[in-house]
Amino acid sequence: MINEVALGRALRERRLMKLVKLLPIMAIASVCVAGQVHAAQDPLMMPEQPAAPLTAEQQEISLAVPSEEVKAVVSEFAAFQLGQPNTGRVSGQERLANNALYYMNVRRSWYITSHRYKKDSYARVALDRLYLDYKEFFTNNTTISEMNQAEYERQILAILEKNTENINNNELRFYMNEMVIHSLKQAMRDNNNRVKRIR
Repeated sequence: MINEVALGRALRERRLMKLVKLLPIMAIASVCVAGQVHAAQDPLMMPEQPAAPLTAEQQEISLAVPSEEVKAVVSEFAAFQLGQPNTGRVSGQERLANNALYYMNVRRSWYITSHRYKKDSYARVALDRLYLDYKEFFTNNTTISEMNQAEYERQILAILEKNTENINNNELRFYMNEMVIHSLKQAMRDNNNRVKRIR
């Protein structure tokens, strides 16, 4: 009888030890499954849906676009561009506008690559559309004068507003703000006179 009780206790302890050893593996597996389920639900990875205007409630809780930082950087960029010399084969203003596009494409590509957005994903389509609108703007508006500085700034901000007016995903709205901030700041920091290739 004592041997049977001891044997039963030993078997229970052995099962418990096996279970204790399996718990970390089960925990890791459940985290992986939960992560995949969440990734499958990420709206930025899904194909773009028809856009609808934001409701009043969505507008209240949405991230401000353009943000105050974007407005400040745009103003700083326009003033900086105005101070660039317009001499040489490529003027300083043209080079600065070109560099802004180059760095915007760098940031756009970084978001797409790091998040592995597919060609038809909501985020990629929105980021591409924003970049193409800025590409058209900076290609057609390479120089600035004191007379049109305020209008130049307004147009840069209007492109961002137009591209985000129907976007209710704050993560994507943040990325779009950051694309503009990054590109303009980097263009002002770049002291290399070499003209960068735009794609």
